Amino acid sequence: MNLKDTMLSVELVIETNEVPLIVGESGIGKTALAKTLSKNKGWSLVIIDGNLLKEGEIGGLPTVENYSFKDIGGKEVQSKNTVYAVHTKLQEIDKLVNEGKEVFLFIDEINRCEHTVQQELMNLILNREINGYKLDKKVKILAAMNPSSKYGEDFDYQVVDMDAAQENRFVLLHMECDSKAWISWAIENNLEQKVVEFIATFPEYLLNNQKDEQIRATPRSYARVSKVYKIYKENKDTIPKRIFLNIIKGNLGNRIANEFMSFTQEDNEPLISFDDVFAGEALSQEIITKVENETHTRLYLTSKNIIYTLDNKVIIDSDIKRFIELLGIYPVDLGVGIMQDIKESSNNVYKLCLENEAFVEMYFKAYNQIKG
Repeated sequence: MNLKDTMLSVELVIETNEVPLIVGESGIGKTALAKTLSKNKGWSLVIIDGNLLKEGEIGGLPTVENYSFKDIGGKEVQSKNTVYAVHTKLQEIDKLVNEGKEVFLFIDEINRCEHTVQQELMNLILNREINGYKLDKKVKILAAMNPSSKYGEDFDYQVVDMDAAQENRFVLLHMECDSKAWISWAIENNLEQKVVEFIATFPEYLLNNQKDEQIRATPRSYARVSKVYKIYKENKDTIPKRIFLNIIKGNLGNRIANEFMSFTQEDNEPLISFDDVFAGEALSQEIITKVENETHTRLYLTSKNIIYTLDNKVIIDSDIKRFIELLGIYPVDLGVGIMQDIKESSNNVYKLCLENEAFVEMYFKAYNQIKG
């Protein structure tokens, strides 16, 4: 599943009071999913990284305290009791709950910690308690892990596998890298346009599985590249190109870094822009020809940019008509996919499109063509 489908699945599983477990490669957006979902739902997010925990840390170190009680004869009896310290993350959860907030606990890297730590986390996740500490019933839990070699020979993460019985206590959701879903996320999070265009042009570079590269490009890498590219772009006179290239190599690996540098410096064919589409009384023949010769991914990015712009302006009837005219010359399968995207992520644009008969007719015509 891509990021969007995984998020919808996580939301549904949580509604059933079960615990979803996302299985996905490092850097593909599992943490971003948790942050986005908590923001959309108004939940307070608490993240526990299993990879950083030491044995006994989440369960708390024990201390012995004296206490007294009266026996059946009324005599006071002295005894000792073992009390466990409460981890700061669990204290944070209690504080948020006491403030009346809904808490979303995301436990990441559950299979990249020591076995003893994994058992402590499993107790917290599945039994909702650990060493006397009880997790409030209102706390929602999401867990995530990297795939091990049992999920395929291409995965070489150093992990501690859970047995089948443990995994069966979760609802497993396999998340995969998807360029179109990432492009949507990148636009919504204001990543640099040139970085987004690079992935739209070379979608295969979003997740690099080449074993000859020491550094693997991931969606997380491109978020970092976007930050540094913005700074470099604004300070080209003071930041040497070689320094910028070294940083890109440290994020994407040598081969893709060199490709990215070439892409930013070459006079590449620009994307079809909002102004290109909405200028004049009708779509120009030049734009129609460009659409016919563009790749699916770049056309998808064009439409997402247009939808984003429409969402942030006062939309008039001619805007919708022109956008529908553009979708009408898109490849049929891509056009249907974009229509579905509008329905799921842009209520305002979708509502106005539904009021247009041409849009409805185009949708059913395209759907019937795909269905055959």
